[in-house]
Amino acid sequence: MPTLYETLGISQHANAKQVREAYHKLAREYHPDVNTSQDAHDRMAEINVAFEVLSDPLRRNQYDSSLGYTTAERESRQRESSRPTAVEAEIYRRLRQHNTPVYGIGFEPTTGRMVSSSFDNEVIWWDKRIEKPMRRHRFEGGVVNAISIPGEQRIVAAGSTEQILSCWTLGPERPNSWRQTPKSWVCSVTPSPDGKSLAYGTVNRSVHIARTSDGFNQVSTFSHEEAVTALAWRSDSGMLATGSADSTVRLWDPRSGREISVINRVISTVTSIAFSPNNKYLAVAAVDLSIRIFKLSDLSLIKTFYGHTRPIEAMAFHPRSWLLGTASRDGGVGLWDVRRGIGHGQIEASHQPISCIAFSPMANI
Repeated sequence: MPTLYETLGISQHANAKQVREAYHKLAREYHPDVNTSQDAHDRMAEINVAFEVLSDPLRRNQYDSSLGYTTAERESRQRESSRPTAVEAEIYRRLRQHNTPVYGIGFEPTTGRMVSSSFDNEVIWWDKRIEKPMRRHRFEGGVVNAISIPGEQRIVAAGSTEQILSCWTLGPERPNSWRQTPKSWVCSVTPSPDGKSLAYGTVNRSVHIARTSDGFNQVSTFSHEEAVTALAWRSDSGMLATGSADSTVRLWDPRSGREISVINRVISTVTSIAFSPNNKYLAVAAVDLSIRIFKLSDLSLIKTFYGHTRPIEAMAFHPRSWLLGTASRDGGVGLWDVRRGIGHGQIEASHQPISCIAFSPMANI
């Protein structure tokens, strides 16, 4: 259903004069005196309603509030006109070149090329139009559960199966890989954005950080009370967040292993964590289907979203940090405005669970 602004063909930044001008222009086209069709009559009724609301400052404030705007936000919209006020998203293309489920997806930071990895350890670099594979590579041994793309034609992949932890590094230099057997079953793993470190959590409540170059274990911690179920790196690789079945999220210095903070306001097992690119927000998804947004400066809870019908597998922030994307086992992709605290609906993307999500550097995909 179109908003009243869309009915008049104006933006939310329009002033009173622009509202009147838009109304008069449409009235000259659809008024019953000049257009006798039934469609025109119905259209004019919609135009009248939109004008009555948007031309009245009090009613416009009330309407804006229903869209998630405050008076202060509307006054500042002109200054923030580069920031979208509504999200329109649709399926751009379905790519079926992978033969097994896709568990990892990302974009090269400089070229914007998309890279995806699947259960059979195949990695595909896509062409710029994301129409066909440009390059393929299959890692030997193990299972790829997560990837990091620190640069052009460079990828760090990692995963665990049974009690085997595997890591592969592929780039312009010679490919490198290692495998090891941790003491406890590994249930979460993720490489750092810079590709230098690999974090993994175990059912035995431990968190470890290893070098991707050789697997050397740099840090080990045992602060969680139950299994470590989710991991996330800050965009600069300078902080690690760990989530657990003990319903807490802990923030760490990955260099020293020092615990920085603890978030206790989750109430159920953590399934996914994401830092915003500007390092202002931390998103935490849990088994109770909640998505909690915390402010990193003081760890205050600023918003809790609900909308998915099954647990959330992955989350990613828009490059400008205002929008959060969520991928769920219900086959839907959710879009959430973390600044205004409103949801932008869901894309029914698949009849199968969705396990990974990413925004392109230009945020158009």
